[in-house]
Parts: sequence; C-alpha cells; structure tokens
Amino acid sequence: MKPPADSKADWKASREKLIGLGEQSLSKSYYPELQERLSELERFRELLDVSNDAIFLVDATTGVVLDATGAAPALLGRDKMRILGALFWDFLRPRAVRPVKEAFAAGGTESPLELDLASPDGAAVAVEMTIRVASGPQVRKAVVVARDIARRKKAERALKRAEERYRGIVENAVEGFFTSTPAGRFTSANPAMAAALGYDSPEALMREVTDIRSQIYADADDRDRLMHLIKTQGGATRFPVRFRRRDGGIIWASLNVRVVRDPSGLPLYLEGSCEDITAAKAAEEALRQAHAELEGRVADRTRELSQANARLVHEVAERRRAEEIAEAANRTKSDFLSMVSHEIRTPLTSVLGFSKIIQKKLAAIFADLPGGDPRTSKASEQVLANLAIIVAEGERLTNLINDVLDLAKLESGRMEFTMETIDPAELVTRVMASTSVLLEGKDVRLLRCLEPDLPPVTGDRDRVIQVLVNLISNAVKFTDQGTITCAATRQDGFLRISVADTGIGIAADDVHKIFEKFNQVRNGASERPKGTGLGLPICRHIVESHGGRIWVESVPGQGSTFFFTLPLAE
Repeated sequence: MKPPADSKADWKASREKLIGLGEQSLSKSYYPELQERLSELERFRELLDVSNDAIFLVDATTGVVLDATGAAPALLGRDKMRILGALFWDFLRPRAVRPVKEAFAAGGTESPLELDLASPDGAAVAVEMTIRVASGPQVRKAVVVARDIARRKKAERALKRAEERYRGIVENAVEGFFTSTPAGRFTSANPAMAAALGYDSPEALMREVTDIRSQIYADADDRDRLMHLIKTQGGATRFPVRFRRRDGGIIWASLNVRVVRDPSGLPLYLEGSCEDITAAKAAEEALRQAHAELEGRVADRTRELSQANARLVHEVAERRRAEEIAEAANRTKSDFLSMVSHEIRTPLTSVLGFSKIIQKKLAAIFADLPGGDPRTSKASEQVLANLAIIVAEGERLTNLINDVLDLAKLESGRMEFTMETIDPAELVTRVMASTSVLLEGKDVRLLRCLEPDLPPVTGDRDRVIQVLVNLISNAVKFTDQGTITCAATRQDGFLRISVADTGIGIAADDVHKIFEKFNQVRNGASERPKGTGLGLPICRHIVESHGGRIWVESVPGQGSTFFFTLPLAE
C-alpha cells in the first residue's frame, strides 16, 4: 500500500531536515552551495560518460571494479553491468596482470603503460594505461584511464615496415644518398655515397669530413653556386659537380638536393642523392672529340668532294664538248656515207646493169660462133667468166652500200619505222618460204616450230623480215649439213623468235664481237667470210629500236642459236 501524497512530502522534508538541507534546517545557509556542488558532480559525470577513454574505479587491494565509465564498455566489448563487480585482472591479457598489480601497489604509474586488454572473443586490444591510487579511510581506490592505441600501433608498425624497406633500399642502392647541415657537415649517408667518395663506411665519411665545401668539392665555387640555388629555388636537380675523393682522385657527380624546413620555415637540413657520372662524362668527352674529329674529316672530305666536283664538272663539260664534236663528226660521217653511197650506187647500178646485158649478148654471140677454134672457145669462156665476176662483185658492192646506208640511218636515228600489228606465225612462214632457195645444193633441212595461237606483235613488218632473213641467211652460210630450225614462243610479255643451226658454231672469244660492225666469223682457217659484216649490227639496231633485245648462244662444232624478242601488241 502506497503512502498518501502528504505523508511522502512530510518524509522528504523530514529527510532534508535530518541531513541539514531542509527549509527549516538550522544549516539552511549551506544549502545553495551544496546544491551547486552536486550539480557540478553530475555534469562531470556526464563528461566522463562521453569520454573517448575508458575510465575504471578499482579497489586497489582486491582488484574489484567499483565503477566504469567513458569508453569502457566499448573497449571491453561488455555492457557496464557485466563490468561492475568483476575483477579487473579478468580484463587483462596474462602478461599484463603483473605490471598493473605492481602499479596498484606502488600508488600508480609514472609514465603510461602499453599493454593488451582481452576482448570477449580472445583478441588482444592494445591500450595505453595510466593509473593513480588514492588511499581513503577504509579502501585504497585506483583510477585507471585506458586509451585505445590499436590504430596508432598499426600505423607505427606500418611506419616501421616502411622505414625498414626504405632503409634497405637506401643501404643497397647504387646511387648515393645523404643528409647534411646547411653549414656543410654530413649527418647521414648510405654505403654507396661513402664508396663513391673513397671512404670505407658511412661512419668514416661522417667522422672525417667536417667541411664539405673544402674537403669534398674540387671547386669550392660549385658549392657556392649550389647553395645559391637552394636558397633561391629550394633545391637543385641534376647539378653537375666535381668531387674530390679521399685518395685525391676526381670524379664527376650529378646532385639532386632539396632543403627540409621546420614549420616556421627555417632550414633544418639538406637531403639529396648523388650519382657518379664519371664514365658518362668520359664518354661525352670522347664523343665530343670524335665529333670534332668527324667535323674535321667532313670538312676535309667536303673540300675534296668540292675539288672532285669541280674536276667532274670540267670533265663533263669536256666530255659534252667531245660528244658534241663526236655527234657532229658522226653526222658528217653519216652524211658523207649517204652522199658517197648515193653517188656510188648510181653509176654502180649502171655498171651492173650493162654488165649483165653484155654478159647475155656475148653469151649469145659466142654460142653462134663455130666451135672448131680452141683459142676462140677459150677466149669466150674467159670473157664470160670475167663478166660473171664483175656482176657478182657489183651485186656484193650494192649490198654493202645498202647495208652502210641502213646502218647510218639507224645510228643517226633517221630510220623511219612503219609500225603495225604483225601476225608472227604468218611472218615466219613467209620468210622460211622465201629463203628455202638458199638451201639448194646443201644437205640441210629448214624446220619450223611455232607455239599454237601466238599473239600478234607490233613492229615494222619489212624490218622484222629483214632481221629474220639475215639470221636464216647466216645460218645457211655456216651450216653444210643438218637442220636450221626457226621457232617462236610467248615469254614474259614478249614474243621470242629463235634461229638454231647445226653448223660450225662460234668460239667463246668471238661471241661478244659478232654484233660489232665489220666483224665476221671465219668459216675456216683460210676461207674469207662472205658478206659485209654489217648484217648483225643492223639486226641489233632494228630489234632494240622495237624495244626488244637480241643475243646468241653457241657451242663450237655443234651450232649456234640466235634469239630476238619483240613486244606483244597491246
């Protein structure tokens, strides 16, 4: 049964009166001050409850947790009711119990302890713990403040690993690394830096070098220039400098240096890297010398080429004048040959014509004479024989004149060609029919071997016939028995015509001469070759003027084969 409201108010008033806080208390003058103190304690308690640190009030003698606030529940992974009344040692890892008990016994810690708490899942929680012990009239109480430092520990471990990796890289680097004071003394260096300067170890370098400017720099002005760059720009990159080694030797180095400043901007120290570029400098100097030498050689060669070019220009001019003179002489020769040939051919035609007429008349007259007188018969035979010689030599001379005129026109480019489409099968057949008379009295057969469906060619019909007749005539001339074969086939956009015989052949020394003017192959040791020696040169000019070529293949004693090509009609 609940007491009535009036009795409850009377109980509160009686309580306040008993403790000296009521309105009718004899000590009512202290009431406002005590009320203010209680309010301050409540606000302080609220602040402790929201603290990021875990705060424990522990019986220093028994280890019982009397109170817990702040981040204690979150840090231990337990609610507050499971913490109060428990032994504080139960929340510690085994190895952390002893130092905490010792701190309780000693009245607290002079410096924070770093140890591990135990979470419900058995994981360790790293904390930084501060302990203060206060002795009361009845119980010694310890105030324990624990701060979670797991993140800081993780960061410290990461930093340590990074420092170890960095240290390993620096210690094993080929490039030198260093720090120094602005005044010029090494404060750290790696082995590569010490080795580059000729010292056994970084410690020896830092111990023996007390003034970088005077002891290390071969030219002190380089140090001054570097410090000016550092002062004005904060550092320098790829700064070339000459260093003096411990043994007095000089090396070239490339420096990368920057200044490290404190938060206020004052310089603390210089840090940088050093690369030995002595070999590169030597190579650069060798390259410079080689370049200078090359420039000298180029200048000399240019001068030689200029002189040679001047000589060549002079020679070209002289050759051009000589060619002009030769062309003029050739034109004069061609004109002279044409004129002389025409002048000779006109009376020669008359001499040859009348000789043939006289030969026929005298033959008829001598046939009507009585045959009883031997002297008359002998004289008539001799006259007729002489006339036959005159006719034969006249015809030979006519052929020579015609060949000379043709060759002169071809060489001077004044030969006119009447180009038309030619059926090669019909042309070869016609030429073979017309030259078959040349085989009379010889044990020689004229054969034809034509590829089926030969395509037409473009050329001057009469001149192509002239080439083919000349080749067949030569084959007949040097073949006493066997065969002469005329063949035609298509090959690589050209028509290839060949004339092969089984005659005496051509010696290897004569093969390259037969297309020269007035050069003839002898039929025997003493027999004079027939003809002018201009037939094959004329054939070569005609074929080449048509865009083809002519050549011969021959084996002495086995015969020869002449080839020439003509372009197919488009």
